[in-house]
Amino acid sequence: MIRAPAKMPMKRVGECDLCGDCCRTLSITASLSNALKQHRSLDEIKLYYSHRNIRVAGTNPEKDYLFIEIDLPCGQLDEKGHCKIHSERDKLPFLCQNYPTAPDDIENCGYQFIPDIIPKLSSSSQ
Repeated sequence: MIRAPAKMPMKRVGECDLCGDCCRTLSITASLSNALKQHRSLDEIKLYYSHRNIRVAGTNPEKDYLFIEIDLPCGQLDEKGHCKIHSERDKLPFLCQNYPTAPDDIENCGYQFIPDIIPKLSSSSQ
């Protein structure tokens, strides 16, 4: 029996280039099963949300996730779309301090994800 390789761990490299693209949309992870109970199908969920300017960005049925997005810019963006508090780490929400945690669809993000192929040393080998 041939097994598929485990999902390769990735690590984030680079730095924020202050483009503000990640701050223009509110992304929410909801319960897919609850949404399906209310709307009967994914197509109905998409239709219902589209009437409220909410996009279904994707699903992960294995984890019961429904990813939705709303065009709702952060209130901390200045007139050029840059974060006014980016340099004040203590004022940033946790999510902002750690974003992105996985690759997303922002084309010109200063962060990239590469395979994390460096093996971790066990405590017995140190």
